[in-house]
Amino acid sequence: MRRGFLIGVAMALASVLLAAQPPPRRHLWPPQGLTMLDRLERMSPEERQRALEKLPPERRQRIEERLRRYESLTPEERERIRRRFEWFRQLPPERQQALRELYQRFRQLPEDRRRAIRHGVWELQMLEEARRQVLMSRPWFRNRYSAEEFEMVRELLELQ
Repeated sequence: MRRGFLIGVAMALASVLLAAQPPPRRHLWPPQGLTMLDRLERMSPEERQRALEKLPPERRQRIEERLRRYESLTPEERERIRRRFEWFRQLPPERQQALRELYQRFRQLPEDRRRAIRHGVWELQMLEEARRQVLMSRPWFRNRYSAEEFEMVRELLELQ
């Protein structure tokens, strides 16, 4: 009973506050609450084709490739990606930018170094925090990576 009352009060206050404020400016792309992926998924194949035709060729090709990869995933993998994207969208803009820059630095590394970093992060994720810190302080572990790569390992661990 009390919970219902509190919900009613909250709704009443929200409606008063919303009525007192000018409506928020709506952005056309992506629609509020929808990502480009959501929007493209909801389109018919013809609508999707028309939307993609409006893009510059390079961007269109990248998006089409990403869509093909996304559509080949299992429903569980798709859901995991959606959760991560939603987590990312909730971050402050400066943190989002820092992560974009980290990703760009990571992608510029040769494949064998990216593989080594992914393996190191995986290895460290399996440990409790205290053991993780001990391992990261060991010279033989640190020497697996350049200074920049070791910093990437640290930053990627913070994401977990």
